[in-house]
Amino acid sequence: MTLLCRPRAGALAPLGVLILVVVLLVLAPAAQATRDPLAGGSADLHFKKGFIRKLNNLEVMPMGVGSGTITGNKASFPVDGGKLDPTNAQGFVDTSGGFKLVRGERGVPITNITIDTVKGAVYANVAKARMQIGELAMLTTSREGFGARVKAVKVVLTAKAAKRISNRLGLRATRRINPGRVLSNAFTAPQPQTVTVLPQGSATLVGDTATFGKFAAKGVEVPEGITAIAPATKPTPASFAFPIAGGTLAPDASNGTVETSGGVQILKKAEPFSPTMKLAKVAVDFKQKTALVELEILPAPPFPGAVGRSSIADVTLQGAKVTTNPVTRQITIEGAEARLQAVAALTLNNVFNQPAPEPPPASNFVVGDSFGKFSMTVQAQ
Repeated sequence: MTLLCRPRAGALAPLGVLILVVVLLVLAPAAQATRDPLAGGSADLHFKKGFIRKLNNLEVMPMGVGSGTITGNKASFPVDGGKLDPTNAQGFVDTSGGFKLVRGERGVPITNITIDTVKGAVYANVAKARMQIGELAMLTTSREGFGARVKAVKVVLTAKAAKRISNRLGLRATRRINPGRVLSNAFTAPQPQTVTVLPQGSATLVGDTATFGKFAAKGVEVPEGITAIAPATKPTPASFAFPIAGGTLAPDASNGTVETSGGVQILKKAEPFSPTMKLAKVAVDFKQKTALVELEILPAPPFPGAVGRSSIADVTLQGAKVTTNPVTRQITIEGAEARLQAVAALTLNNVFNQPAPEPPPASNFVVGDSFGKFSMTVQAQ
């Protein structure tokens, strides 16, 4: 990138340095999906009485494998992945562990069970061979907090699975397990790793008094020179409200990215040009614990104009309050703090230390300066 004009003599830092700095800001794409990734809960197979009688007649005993457990006629497995839309239970649920059908010295491990509600099927590794082991019948769904409750009244054994189980157990003739037999029902209430955030409500930022003071010392009229970019608003001279546009968020705020619309404009009226910084579409990445914006620095030239998606602040939840309400499916974060990253602090100094004369050294931003504290209540789908 090259300069299109030269800075005035006496400027604190060359604009070439500024352009190099802003190019180094981190770019980050945004994404959203209606199927939430899963990370908790369990899945159960309740073996039907007829299937248990068949196993007893064959002297076959079910046993838990790995993290799978057998309690009475119920096999349970922890959910360790998958994706599910909780509004209609469309998706798939992955589990770990499994169970084993044991007959004497023979055994058939059935592990890594997946319940696919879209295909109406149950998949598993049967003696290490991946296959469909059952068909789901009479499927019903309902909400369970941030997740969904899914139940199939019947899991009907497939021909391929029945054949492999019978062969591995050494069953012959009428002793073989027939395809079409009802193996069990299936029940799962998985919980999401992150939930899909609906475009409702606002995130509020209360600006830090000391940081506003540094802008004032650099020649920015405070609070008039720090304004909201619509549809964001400025409820008080030191606070901003950004409409929530979507994203994802873990119920404990440990993961996900919440997107907002609107932004903040910082204007320093000066001659021969007025440095202006626009920070739009603020997003909070709760996994990386950073705040990101669409950054634009004007006028261009001498400044670079649109910089793109940039990481500007570290986010800390230390001292903040995170509460969840599974009934209303809301997650509330109060008093989280955004602190300037090193590149962002350097960029602010390069922009608002211009044009001459040089502002006092005490006005310079440094890494760790607080942008302010933010709060939000997000509504999950």
